Amino acid sequence: SSHLLSNPQPTACCSQAMSTSISVRPDGVGVITLDNAPVNSLSQALVASFKQEFPKLVNDPKVKAIVVTGKGPLFCGGAEISEFGIVAAQGKDAFKDTSPVQSLSDMIDMMDACPKTTVAAINGQALGGGAEVGLGCHYRVAAAKAAVAFPEVSLGLLPGGQGTQRLPRVAPLMTAMQMILQGKPLPAQAAMKNGIVDAVAKEDVVNEAAAFALSKPPNPISKRPVPHANRFYAASGALEQGLLMATNQAPGMIAPEAIINCLKAACSKMSFREGLKVEASEFTRLVFSVQSAALRHLFFAERLASKVPGVNEKPAPLKKIGILGAGLMGGGIAMCFAQKGIPVVLKDAKQEWLDGGMKKIQGLWAGQAKRGRLTEEKFKQLMGLIKPTLKYEDFGDCDMVIEAVPEIMDLKKQVFLDMEKHMRPDALICTNTSGLNIDDIAAVIKDPSRVMGCHFFSPANVMQLLENVRTKHSSERTLSTGMAMGKLISKKTVMVGNCDGFVGNRMVAPYGAEAKMLWEEGATPEQIDAAAQKFGMAMGPLALGDLVGQELFWKQRKAAGDMKKQTKTYFGPYEIVDWLCDQGRFGQKTPDPKIKADGRGIFIHRGRNKEVDPEVIAKMDEVRKTKGVTPRVISDEEVIERLFFPLINEGFKILEEGFVARSSDIDIVYIFGYGFPPAKGGPMFYAENYVGFQKILERLKVFNEQAKERFTKNSHYLPIDYFEPSKLLEACAAKQGSTKVPPGATLIDVVLKEFRKQGGAPGPFSKL
Repeated sequence: SSHLLSNPQPTACCSQAMSTSISVRPDGVGVITLDNAPVNSLSQALVASFKQEFPKLVNDPKVKAIVVTGKGPLFCGGAEISEFGIVAAQGKDAFKDTSPVQSLSDMIDMMDACPKTTVAAINGQALGGGAEVGLGCHYRVAAAKAAVAFPEVSLGLLPGGQGTQRLPRVAPLMTAMQMILQGKPLPAQAAMKNGIVDAVAKEDVVNEAAAFALSKPPNPISKRPVPHANRFYAASGALEQGLLMATNQAPGMIAPEAIINCLKAACSKMSFREGLKVEASEFTRLVFSVQSAALRHLFFAERLASKVPGVNEKPAPLKKIGILGAGLMGGGIAMCFAQKGIPVVLKDAKQEWLDGGMKKIQGLWAGQAKRGRLTEEKFKQLMGLIKPTLKYEDFGDCDMVIEAVPEIMDLKKQVFLDMEKHMRPDALICTNTSGLNIDDIAAVIKDPSRVMGCHFFSPANVMQLLENVRTKHSSERTLSTGMAMGKLISKKTVMVGNCDGFVGNRMVAPYGAEAKMLWEEGATPEQIDAAAQKFGMAMGPLALGDLVGQELFWKQRKAAGDMKKQTKTYFGPYEIVDWLCDQGRFGQKTPDPKIKADGRGIFIHRGRNKEVDPEVIAKMDEVRKTKGVTPRVISDEEVIERLFFPLINEGFKILEEGFVARSSDIDIVYIFGYGFPPAKGGPMFYAENYVGFQKILERLKVFNEQAKERFTKNSHYLPIDYFEPSKLLEACAAKQGSTKVPPGATLIDVVLKEFRKQGGAPGPFSKL
């Protein structure tokens, strides 16, 4: 729902661009219009302008009633989110006696107390503070395409402009609770059915709202009692039930409880004004919470990720896309484009592979059609957009081809040459490789400037993340087209440099390695995974290995002819994984009918249940004996520090080396690609705002000494360097606490700017 919230804009006070305008119609209805493009957000300037203009209509004897509406396609997109950062920077003490959104509350009181009838003409979406402006009026008339929503919860907040006290006075408690706890929009008709709007306009919403205003007496919501049914449901535990559901859906979030406290106040014996005091104190608590700061950080991080330093050229049009390779990845990518109405040419080398790929795509869409998510007509239309082929000639009119063939360097080079022969010279050739050097692949064609990496995550039709890879020769046009492509298919797209493992896989390598190491030292697999999930990860690292497939790096080491090989994307210890893979136990994808298992790896998988394989536990005892390890008791705290601190350290190294533009881009990669908890803002935000750089640095040094001790004295262990502290992390630790960071910025980026001036880093972002 974050797109439902307003975009940041500068807050030049009372500038014409962010104001309200008034007019009086021939029928004597005064109209005040919210005008602050693009979404009429409630900036301080707009609120000040409203408070200046609205009384003019109240005091004008010619004006019989007042209509409030929005300019353009939206009614009002809610609060100006960038202003919350400024509020947070002022500190809690500045708001001891007043709410951070007091001026909005005053504006709403002004409409509510108006002696003339006020009607909101909701001409488009009314979101958050926009919906509260609507509820400040005596009545609401909505356009047929309008919608009302309270998406504040997605920013770790609650409706702080009286929404928690007004909504339960007009809507059923269940509806109010769902809207505020889940942020889901209600279309106009449903809003009318639930008492939130009084009428849905048949034609012009302002005309119909004006007629409505002339026919009704004032009826402020603040004077209405909470309906008996709502009080009854609240008294019989409905709110506790709602909180329980919200907590199960988003464990660890603090906003739901604050929301329920406000709704309880509304449905209690408290007066309207007393309820507002509860709302103000709960809102203030949330605005200053690190959770809300994390979610606001992600809101801006998403928008920032699309702006790539040094890429200002216009993207090329994308009217037709080619995909090479009809496997799981290629098929998934093809679905992304077809779902946006873009024709796709899907090529593979053998008819049976092509048929298999098309069958898989058809099966996935047929499943959606069966569940009622697709109409039969839409299903046929989607299938019609994908043209299967065995011929390279069919790529002749494609604007971009994405290659998704197996990770074999010679094969990649060959298909690049074949594509070049049959494609237009200005069309882009992109590779979905995750493990090979793209510069080496691109070197075989005449014009490597048309090449970039597009690292999709599997399954591509489901996973939201796309890492676009900037290679040595990628042109600005190529890169801007790659970013436009990500936006076109609604991916969270981040531009990264061409280093081993890019951002995500490079950072997850030490995380996965330490999970195995902790297990070897005495933690149980259940403990390790449970600690990661309690931290907020979607799944634990060992379960993740079974999901992705234990054989991935085993195969790569086998192909390299070196079973002890370590790269930036995989580290030892390998004993357990190699033993599993030698027996063909790769995880969820390898069933074992002998023990009635749907999948077998570290865990035995049966349906949705899994348990650690007793044979694996016995094998671990054997490995420990061979290596001379005596298992010890390991705390959950140590598990979390050893999983996440080296991952964060690797993030610092990627920034330091110039392979990613900014720290918030790393956070986007981890939130949308690896199941990192949004309430923690991503690994880099978490490091800065939850833990502190000094602590991370201190612990890394301790773990580094322990690791060195291990691999220098025991020949069974391979050397590792992921605990070696990053120079950038050291610089941030030295500055934390003494350096002022502007609102909305991170200390990492402030220090990084200085760092990059020194030059010498290999990555493409180090010079930008």
